[in-house]
Amino acid sequence: MESTAATLLQRIDAIAHELEELRKAVRMQVEFPDKNLANRLYGALGQGSWDEYDLNLDWQRFSS
Repeated sequence: MESTAATLLQRIDAIAHELEELRKAVRMQVEFPDKNLANRLYGALGQGSWDEYDLNLDWQRFSS
């Protein structure tokens, strides 16, 4: 009987861990619905649009 109880407790712990991982995944989708990391980071910088960004100027800064 103890073996069965121990097995059940182990399974409950495993399920609890799986649920916690699922909770984290769902929370990330709710907080960050955009899967594109670049878009999330760009949005974290504040207001603006992609049209305001000049890729050539930025690249020149790193290439010089």
